[in-house]
Amino acid sequence: MRRIDLTGDWSVRKEGSKKSLSALVPGCIHADLLTAQEIEDPIPGMALENMSRVCESAWVYEKVFVSEDFSDYDSVVLRFEGLDGRAVVSLNDTELGCSASAFEPLEYDVKTIIKPGKNKLTVVFAAATDQPLRRQVSSSLGLWQPKSETVGICGDVSVMAFSNVRVHQVTILQDHSVTGEVGLTVAVEAERFRPEMHLEVLVRVCYKGNILHEARDILNVDRLSLNVPVKNPQLWWPVGMGDQPLYEVTVDVLTGRTCHEHIPRRIGLRDFRMEEKKVRGEVVRRFFINGMPMFLKGASWMPADLYVARLTRVEYARLVKAAAVGNMNCLRVWGGGIYENEAFYDLCDEYGVCVWQDMMLCEAQSEKPDDETLAACAREVAGVIQRLHHHPAVVMWCCGDDGGKGIHAAYVKTVEEAVKREDSSRPCLPPIAHDPFSMGGCPDFQSLPAFPEPRAAAAYLSEPERNVSHPTSLFHMSPADGAKRIFATCVDEFLMPFGFENTLWLSQIQQALAVEQQVMRGRCETDDGQGGAIFWHLNDCWPTASCSSVDAGGRWKALHFAARRFFAPLTLAGRRQGATVEVFAFNDGAKPFKGEVQWRMTQMEGSTVLEGTKKVTLKATSRTKPVTVKVGETLRKHGAANLLLWLYLADEQGNPVAWQVVPFCAWRELNSQSPRIRAEIRVWDDNSFAVILTSRHPALWVWISLGGLDAWYDDNFFCLEPGRPVRVRVTPVARMKLDQFRQRIRIGSLRDTWQDRRALMRQMMAAAKRNLT
Repeated sequence: MRRIDLTGDWSVRKEGSKKSLSALVPGCIHADLLTAQEIEDPIPGMALENMSRVCESAWVYEKVFVSEDFSDYDSVVLRFEGLDGRAVVSLNDTELGCSASAFEPLEYDVKTIIKPGKNKLTVVFAAATDQPLRRQVSSSLGLWQPKSETVGICGDVSVMAFSNVRVHQVTILQDHSVTGEVGLTVAVEAERFRPEMHLEVLVRVCYKGNILHEARDILNVDRLSLNVPVKNPQLWWPVGMGDQPLYEVTVDVLTGRTCHEHIPRRIGLRDFRMEEKKVRGEVVRRFFINGMPMFLKGASWMPADLYVARLTRVEYARLVKAAAVGNMNCLRVWGGGIYENEAFYDLCDEYGVCVWQDMMLCEAQSEKPDDETLAACAREVAGVIQRLHHHPAVVMWCCGDDGGKGIHAAYVKTVEEAVKREDSSRPCLPPIAHDPFSMGGCPDFQSLPAFPEPRAAAAYLSEPERNVSHPTSLFHMSPADGAKRIFATCVDEFLMPFGFENTLWLSQIQQALAVEQQVMRGRCETDDGQGGAIFWHLNDCWPTASCSSVDAGGRWKALHFAARRFFAPLTLAGRRQGATVEVFAFNDGAKPFKGEVQWRMTQMEGSTVLEGTKKVTLKATSRTKPVTVKVGETLRKHGAANLLLWLYLADEQGNPVAWQVVPFCAWRELNSQSPRIRAEIRVWDDNSFAVILTSRHPALWVWISLGGLDAWYDDNFFCLEPGRPVRVRVTPVARMKLDQFRQRIRIGSLRDTWQDRRALMRQMMAAAKRNLT
């Protein structure tokens, strides 16, 4: 097979205009116009509202390429992996066809049209109309983001020439029934242009560059299966449970030493199962990986850019790594977005992040479809499964997002039938709503948005717009009533913040605490609850206040730091039950753990009034309640507003591996005192600094920032127990010296959100002046 890659440099012009601009494929018209500085940045203020005018015109993409002579080949096709918009494709001024779906690849037979030497490929995108078009719903209809419709060539483009044979599909099935061995069945579907020709299929299994096993057979039918056993398999595990070894399976179609087709597939050897049962009328799902119970932990995945075609592996890597480092072993791809780029799934394979893959169905598909639409849906689902089935990270298919008006039953039936036909080895879930939780959490809970940090908000809000209820601030808010949700929670649980910046920080703290409470309550309440907790959502497509745990710039919000703790393989939680606190310990890892639970009850001025320890042994993938702390007498003596319970899980050497603080009243009711935080700062390495924090009084939800400079923090938004130091490693994005770091560092806590230090200083100075006079 010969292939001409047609991605990269193209040209684009408005239909009817002679002015041509450089374009990049894959991409979209908005990305190209932004690069050429033909339109304004859509991020600041409400500039995005003006971007829709771009699609009111038709756009013409063109590329001139050089081809060799393909006249001796049996088949020559032009293939588009994705065209976003209603487009007409032409080669050398011969119209080939048109597209109506961004989710289905397009192929055209061009054997008689392509010529040796120069060829001209043209794609004309029509101006926006009301005609139905299968594409990303979140951008075209404005679901969970502002409307940001675009057009463009959103996938790879190539010319492929085949001689004698073409392999259409390679399917790899795994059999884990024999101990110490994984049996691979490699099914090859091929089109033989010359049935009389002798062809052989060679399958090889490689690991770390070494050929482990191979199988060979004659290709004399259109579908051929070969069995390859893998001895002593290295199993693929989700993050937190083990490693992610990856094998390469190659399929070659040969005539003697001539290779006609070479298809590589990277796989992981793993056995994922789901069990369903009804508990108190609710369907409860439990999951198993390689024979061990697995608790799914993670969030929904949103399209990661307003114009997703311009995303690169770098942006995907930043977010998938954030999920893995945040102890998320599962991401659910939202049915209102897109089937992601191959880089996303490759990275999930490498980092051990399982993918719960929605079909692109949501409330936009609530109406009854016609037969043609259902046929297209079946083709789409089959194509997606064929593209993704070899990825070990992809563990489940789902019929879509059942939120809002839901999905019509005809779509659901079509998806279920297509999955059963194409991949019966994976579970297929019915439509399930993403918001507020795909799994776990209370159904009455309202997802809570949080602002990005002040530096990020300043990039899209000018000084006069930095007010939570300003129209521009509300434009950058999801959901639409997000500001009301933020302040309603604040009134219930916290003291009102002082100023805009403190409002931003407090919104992050209360979001983190609300989601943590939902996740840990579900895990503590019952042994037979759901087998996972998936919240809405991980990432953003643009700078905004939203329910995400990571902002559009990749910065972790307080929720993501909290998720790293409550999703950790080893964690604990305290649940108040009358005059006691039940302490639960969780081991989600594949190995047992020995250590001890420590507890200490302190007054708000810092003194200890109750403490204790208990040795614990946690089995692999287990949940236990090792201790119940009696607090009734202490509460009566000192009062709920004056007490905190500090819980720690420590290893056998006494090193803490998990912690939690339990209040006995709303945070606003605590008799909090100025924590009097002290910071010792040292150089860690070439461009990192160690910040060691201590406090005289309890310091709640302490955060570190660098005064307008981005940095990586190995922990943030934590609590300081008096006399117990916490070390944080800070790595600024820009190199700086120790004295520069000391000048930039800012340390805040929950108390600072309502007790502004600068205001206090001004009051003290004013009082001092009055005393002098």
